[in-house]
Amino acid sequence: MKTLMLIIVALMVASVLSILVIKPFEQGGSNDDTPPKTIQQPEPK
Repeated sequence: MKTLMLIIVALMVASVLSILVIKPFEQGGSNDDTPPKTIQQPEPK
């Protein structure tokens, strides 16, 4: 029973660490130097 709890806690810690490690690469890798597209709206009359 103790080993099962240890495995569950280890998996939870590993999942949190993997999210923290992968998150910065996700944002930086998608847009290199391209600015976000601006939506042009007509001026109100």
